[in-house]
Amino acid sequence: MAIRNRKTRLIHLRRSIYVILAVAALSLSVLCAEEAAQFPENFRRWVHVGTGVIMPPASPQMTSEEGMHHIFANEKAVEGYATGNFADGSMVVYELREAKQQNGIIFEGDRKRVDVMIKDSAHYASTGGWRFQRFWKDDQAQNAVHDNGTSCFQCHQKANAHGFVFSQLK
Repeated sequence: MAIRNRKTRLIHLRRSIYVILAVAALSLSVLCAEEAAQFPENFRRWVHVGTGVIMPPASPQMTSEEGMHHIFANEKAVEGYATGNFADGSMVVYELREAKQQNGIIFEGDRKRVDVMIKDSAHYASTGGWRFQRFWKDDQAQNAVHDNGTSCFQCHQKANAHGFVFSQLK
């Protein structure tokens, strides 16, 4: 009888361990999935918020920003532009392309980078509810922001009156 109870307890213990391991694996996969790069598909078909051009020779602080800047917003972000209150799921994309000039005409060249803001208040409270990502050139898989957006948010804090978004939709 004691052997049977010991075997029964051992079976229950093994099942419990398997359940714990399965839950841990699932939790880890969800956590990793949240941190995976989220390149916004077809963002150039979203609402065009605006375009700016910084041509050389810019000031030394602006050299990295030289080029043609396009800003796009998904539908949720468009609603947030009106009030400055961006709902979770809002996405704002800042695409920087080379600015080419020929015969007095300025046109866009190759992509230099894509910066993405994704509103998710539950996971990114320390950065105003925004997740910040950066993709170099046409790489859509590797997020170049490695500090959870802290460096991005240091600057975006200046736009706290408008939901930490600099651009305006007029």
